[in-house]
Amino acid sequence: MIISHSRRFILVKSRKTASTSLQRAIVPQLEARDIWTPVSIPPLAGQNYYSAWPIDYLTAKWELFRDIAGRDSPLHYRFYFDHMPLSRIRDMLPAAQFAGYRKYAFDRNPWDFVVSFYFYRRRKGEVANWDFDRFLHEYPFIQNRELYTENGAVLADRVFRFEELGKATAEIGADTGLHFDHLPEDKRSYRVESDYRSYYSASSRDLVASRWASTITLLGYDF
Repeated sequence: MIISHSRRFILVKSRKTASTSLQRAIVPQLEARDIWTPVSIPPLAGQNYYSAWPIDYLTAKWELFRDIAGRDSPLHYRFYFDHMPLSRIRDMLPAAQFAGYRKYAFDRNPWDFVVSFYFYRRRKGEVANWDFDRFLHEYPFIQNRELYTENGAVLADRVFRFEELGKATAEIGADTGLHFDHLPEDKRSYRVESDYRSYYSASSRDLVASRWASTITLLGYDF
């Protein structure tokens, strides 16, 4: 997650959309008053993302503490964290500032996203013994759409498709003056078969179509 006061933009960090690579490319171009959350592997230190209060340090640093406190705890409004919804970022900033900054978000073809997320979680050991169908039916998904919408309304000025990353960085660069000569590769795919379609049956394809219907309609995706 990035808030750049110097370049007047906000970047929402969504899942499985090269957001970590984007952050690594952008951070060296930011200034001391700008805000960004840390990256763990390989490490990239955050900046200005929590206050000096001890409780803010705990909630900012430890995801487990945030989970214990509860997703909707008021504590979550006192610091910035990685996958922070744009609605909460809005509540942290003066209204005029939030309205005046360009707000960017990314999303991904839902069928491809689910396959990518499955292999990422399996590599982390969370679902090591699960097959893909079990993952699809039992894993508690948080959709990227929840990060850039509120009550169904899109809060971002631009929601880019991950599949058009080059066009997206060109537009962001034109808006902000940022340069994207090279995107570092982070969290690359660990799937065996590159075509996501090969993982789906007709019923599992339709299940994703139903669950992600709003995203599919908004960004014009198809299987």
